[in-house]
Amino acid sequence: MHECLRDKVRKQSGKELSPSLGIIDSQSVKSTRSGGICRGYDGGKMVKGRKRHIIVDTMGLILTVVVHAANIHDSQAAMEVISSLKYRFWRMVKIVADGGYRGELIEKVKMALNWTLEIVLRNDNNINFKVLPKRWLVSH
Repeated sequence: MHECLRDKVRKQSGKELSPSLGIIDSQSVKSTRSGGICRGYDGGKMVKGRKRHIIVDTMGLILTVVVHAANIHDSQAAMEVISSLKYRFWRMVKIVADGGYRGELIEKVKMALNWTLEIVLRNDNNINFKVLPKRWLVSH
């Protein structure tokens, strides 16, 4: 049902059904052991629980969701999340991410999928909040 609704919204907005760009982000959430999925401790966020990874299109519509233990670093879990788009969106060429996805993941995405993983970093010199292009389309 979600896929049909997303396609309908994209079509009504004059967009192609298959997006060419995705934006990835994750969120760690507190959880208990029930539910069948392992939990772990995210030292960066100081949360014991699970982490949900999502990839959205440029309209903020969800393309994929993966839930895993919170102790798995974004750069390690991201390949599974990004790969889940491979045969679903034929126009996909780029994924935008924050600095947590830096490193060898960029080359892995290029080699496995022939897509670009673009890292958008914030400017630590700016003391005021500033919206970063594309990255802030992901809302939790």
